[in-house]
Amino acid sequence: MANISDQIEKFIIATLGENDSIDITRNSLAEYFSCVPSQINYVLETRFTMDRGFIKESRRGGGGYMRISKVPINED
Repeated sequence: MANISDQIEKFIIATLGENDSIDITRNSLAEYFSCVPSQINYVLETRFTMDRGFIKESRRGGGGYMRISKVPINED
């Protein structure tokens, strides 16, 4: 069985699907996966990077969210 970080990554990628971006909340993901929000932060910081073709935007307060967007990767 995949570890929790792998499961979270696969879930986010599946949720992105064909969309250019998604908005998620750390707390809702943490609740869904029965883990602490810092585990979500770890996955976002290590697996959703510019090098891997993602941009993250964070908004705090009022429920806050994290927007994850796909960006084209330049192979040069």
